[in-house]
Amino acid sequence: MDGGLFKATFHDSPIGIAILDEVGHYVEVNRAFARILGREPEEVVSSNFVEFTHPSDLPRDIELLSQLARDDVPYYQTQKRYLTKGGDTKWVRMTVTRIDDAVRSETHHFIAQVEDITEVVRAREQLERRAFYDGLTGLANRTLLMERLTQALANHRKRQTTVALLFFDIDDFKQVNDSLGHAAGDRLLVITAQRIQSAVRRGDTVARLGGDEFVVLLEDVRSADDAESLASIITRTMQAPVTIANHEIVPTMSAGLAVADGDTDAEELIQDADTAMYAAKRAGHALLKIYDSALREAAVTKMEVEEDLRKALRQGELAVHYQPVVDLETRNPIGYEALVRWSHPRRGVLLPEEFLAIAEQTQLVVPIGSLVIHEACAFIARHPDIDAQIFVNVSPSQLGENALARTLEAALDQHGVDPSRLAIEVTESAFLKTTPVVEADLKRIAGLEIDVVIDDFGTGRGSLSTLLEKSVSGIKLAERFARRFGDRGVGDKVSRGIALMVRDVGFLAMVKGIETEEQAELAHSHGWVAGQGYLFGHPLAEEALGLPPPPAETSTRVPSGSQAL
Repeated sequence: MDGGLFKATFHDSPIGIAILDEVGHYVEVNRAFARILGREPEEVVSSNFVEFTHPSDLPRDIELLSQLARDDVPYYQTQKRYLTKGGDTKWVRMTVTRIDDAVRSETHHFIAQVEDITEVVRAREQLERRAFYDGLTGLANRTLLMERLTQALANHRKRQTTVALLFFDIDDFKQVNDSLGHAAGDRLLVITAQRIQSAVRRGDTVARLGGDEFVVLLEDVRSADDAESLASIITRTMQAPVTIANHEIVPTMSAGLAVADGDTDAEELIQDADTAMYAAKRAGHALLKIYDSALREAAVTKMEVEEDLRKALRQGELAVHYQPVVDLETRNPIGYEALVRWSHPRRGVLLPEEFLAIAEQTQLVVPIGSLVIHEACAFIARHPDIDAQIFVNVSPSQLGENALARTLEAALDQHGVDPSRLAIEVTESAFLKTTPVVEADLKRIAGLEIDVVIDDFGTGRGSLSTLLEKSVSGIKLAERFARRFGDRGVGDKVSRGIALMVRDVGFLAMVKGIETEEQAELAHSHGWVAGQGYLFGHPLAEEALGLPPPPAETSTRVPSGSQAL
């Protein structure tokens, strides 16, 4: 090839080309190569390739060039990083060939052809990050956690140490999201990720599985006690106050710990830690539970009950019983509380305390609550001449974004009943945790002329002044007060004081848990208008209440469990 033509091709090539001497100094470079380094060609010539090579790639580059110099290989191809004049990193694909001097055989040069692949590498890294890392926090995601956990379990079988998994969940995270917004919730997740990372050991893997669930993989742990100590460090780190959206929050975490035995696989260990975490959450806030066989049995029972509950909803096994609420002066019923019962095919009739906790955990409480509301409205429609309200307990899970209001509107419309004959009950503890979204739902319900009653009043830390700001029309005093009636002390004084205030503001004043005549008389003397308890009647099926039969023309369609969802 003509020397002038080669020189023109060399300098004008869109691919970077460089000629190096036998010790790695640049003899000549074209403009494309100089651009990759962010320099002019004259700034590169006479410099050594070492000056521009990323330190992490240098040992491999020197070894490859040495092999080529010894004639061990005819050429080599590699990907490497250059450092630009501005301090950036450029990825290149490079092919290096040895050229021997035709006159002096002992002398040789190297010619390097270099292609900038920085954008390709960055795109690949971005795809890998999306595949293996959480987009919000930058932590490992489930896929990467499973890879590392599987490898850790394989390695630990050859060692004296073990592997442990910590499963964390932020307490009351939904309340932060609902009250301060999703941006505030995301900020709390990022802070949580940073705090967990700051508390773990070098080499531990921190992952976010989604929502507010975090996992820490602890390798080379000597015992469950050591893992528990590490968990305590993390939970303490989390409890430092943080200001988000101009509100100070003191976050806490519920944690579950599972330690691998010889046969545990990755999925089992995650499930065990998750089971322990949910046990901690049920027991309270900021607690750690260690997985054991008892928790496994409880998890299996929960799964079986959940499965049976889904069948019960489909097959109509859930029924509503009614317990009277009476006027304490006349002892005549002024209402009935609708209480769900489960006619289990194997275990007989189950009371709410035997299955509602699991229904709450699995969100089945929402369709169950819908069924009770529809059944209550159907009851009202079948007995239009009875001057009585039907009280329905609702779960906090049913409230929010007008969900409960829409369910009530649909039931009232379907059965054609007066909304004033229906009342909902929300426990005081749940009421005190209401968010603006939930309060909007309650306000819409009150706007339908449905009474909102605070159940179990006196069990939380609420005050009537707080409740007056909300959409409340009645108070039902907790039954523990009824048990203290007649103590001539705090119990009687508190009861009188609350009853007086409730009546002064025009609320319906009820007390629950009345089992004796003495309790009923004292409740009335304290100022309570209505009472409920076994003295006045147990919860019974509709046909056992002794109510007058519905008018012949009355006909309502009571939805099955699946229709009420």
